[in-house]
Amino acid sequence: MRKLLAIIVGLISLLVVALTASYAALHTKYAPQLVNGVLEYGLKQPIKIRAVNYSYQQPKHIQLEGVLIPQENASPLLLNQVDIWLGDSLWKDNQFQINNVLIEGVKLQNGWPTLSVSPYIRLNQLSVANIDFADNGWVGRDVNIQIKSPQVRDSKILPFYGEMQLSADQLYWQGEALNHVFIDGDLTEKNATFYDIRFTWRKAHFSGQATKMNTQKEWQVPRVNITGLRLQQNDFDNISTASLDGFNHIPMNIDQLTISESSFETPTISANNVTINAEHVELPLQLWQQQDASIFATADNMSLLGQAINSPALDVNLQPNLAHIQDISLEMLQGNIHLQGQVTPTSLNLTQLNLNNLKWIPSPRSKQLFKNYLSQIKNIQAKMVSVNNVQFIDLTTTTPKQASGLSIDGDELDIKRDGQWGLWNGQLSISASSASYDGVNSRNLLLSMHSKEGHFGLDKLFIPLDDGLVKGTANMAFSQTSQPWNVDLEASGIPLRFFTRWFHLPLHLDGITDFTIKGEGLYGDQLIFNRSVTGQLNASVTRASSHDDFQNLWLRNQGINLPPLVHPDSVEESEPEQGGSSIMDKNKPAEPVTISDIQLTADRGRLSLKPFDIEAKDFSAHFGGDYDFLYPDKGKLQYRLEGKCQSLTFNLLGKRDSVLVEESCK
Repeated sequence: MRKLLAIIVGLISLLVVALTASYAALHTKYAPQLVNGVLEYGLKQPIKIRAVNYSYQQPKHIQLEGVLIPQENASPLLLNQVDIWLGDSLWKDNQFQINNVLIEGVKLQNGWPTLSVSPYIRLNQLSVANIDFADNGWVGRDVNIQIKSPQVRDSKILPFYGEMQLSADQLYWQGEALNHVFIDGDLTEKNATFYDIRFTWRKAHFSGQATKMNTQKEWQVPRVNITGLRLQQNDFDNISTASLDGFNHIPMNIDQLTISESSFETPTISANNVTINAEHVELPLQLWQQQDASIFATADNMSLLGQAINSPALDVNLQPNLAHIQDISLEMLQGNIHLQGQVTPTSLNLTQLNLNNLKWIPSPRSKQLFKNYLSQIKNIQAKMVSVNNVQFIDLTTTTPKQASGLSIDGDELDIKRDGQWGLWNGQLSISASSASYDGVNSRNLLLSMHSKEGHFGLDKLFIPLDDGLVKGTANMAFSQTSQPWNVDLEASGIPLRFFTRWFHLPLHLDGITDFTIKGEGLYGDQLIFNRSVTGQLNASVTRASSHDDFQNLWLRNQGINLPPLVHPDSVEESEPEQGGSSIMDKNKPAEPVTISDIQLTADRGRLSLKPFDIEAKDFSAHFGGDYDFLYPDKGKLQYRLEGKCQSLTFNLLGKRDSVLVEESCK
């Protein structure tokens, strides 16, 4: 038989017989044969009943045991026990009245069978106890269902309309176990309402309410409470993809979400004793598609990329493509951070940013993530920035850098616009009690600048060094189409190695450099800049020295696999390493070097380097040439290296293997 409840239809025939001539037979051993015969006659199917229990003391209660119902193309369905309570009035409104049917002990391994109830029967309540159920990714153990005024509907999970209560010792969905399940709801043809949903998942307690019109896709969820949710990385790894995909296809609008006494831990981020209070949250959770979500979250402590964070608190309101940060505060890096403002996928507009007493030593990963985020942001503004007593130590680069006692004050800042960095508006001052880079130390440095309506001014650059000073001013009109600029910079005590490294010069030189730079031009676009840059650089070098000699310079610069050129008086030959470098004695003392004054002039994009000389013990070098920003391929910067018996001439702007070799010792 394909109809689980069709046995109720047979009660019409059964009761007609029971209320007439055969009523007394229900108390004899012939009751099963009588009922089987009646049901087969009435239903045209051979339903079998092992025993029938009936008592005069309860005339409206009939109990059937061992009800075997055949099914088409499936194994027979066995109901361990069926209890039927008749109504006070057996016939009313042209319907046979049944108060309750209780079915106990049934295994539905292939889901619910096809169900139907005769229109001539009025069933006030259906109860099904101790169900084992499996179908469509769901598995249920010890499931109990009570439904008032049930009506059959087309559903594989729960094929009834009506007021219902469901409990289960355990439900499995796509391999995820829900324990101690309880559901109190009302299913109608127009909507589904669940007044109470409770279960435990991975030892966490869940409870909530939900409702949905059948014509809508989104569930309206007035309340969800989650307590004691604790997830580690192996838990995330073990959650089945099918269950996550299935959950993500259930759209929800949660009015009130509360998460408490919870924690999670992954290799990237972890948090302990998390508390979240959220309102109007749309699921699946998409950060930039929330309509009016408010989220307040705290934790005792957390960790991000291995960095400990204490007492984090977040208060944010989410709109479409907009996050209003009411408050973010946390203690980390031996200090504290506090910020307010607005964030979009491509902009950052802070009302307030406070950083106090931080000590940041970034790891390569955290530094890269920070840079990646800033690269995605096209516009950055901040109404008030206050950074106090921060220490920054960067060990991620070949040349470490650090600053201590770093303080920054900014007002009405606009520092990135349409992807371009710059102080477009506002006032900014930066100071530090000490700073160092590549062995150069500074004390009490200060930078102050301002920008108004797109006109930028570097008011003061003052960097005292151990052996010198850097100071200067600059201006740039960002708001004008041509963006005119000028710079005036004076520096003394700058290590020469900075320039040989920054400009990839072929000599390894050190010394003390003093220089001045005066320049101006237009920066509207690359073409305007190339045509307009004008100015002059004058530099002098004192206490110059080098570990290089002619042999090393030749091998470093020729870039081709030729035997090393040595003068006849050489006692030993230096063999080149792979890549054309020679093996140098690291303990070899530096030899004094004399460098003539350097002068570089620029006239509307045409640069001219006045020839200057470098004189060392066994070599001399000569630099000079021209470069045109508009025609860089035509530029020629000549570098001539002279030894005792050989000389080499390179064009540093051309191919490095194009070298003119001259020998003077025959």
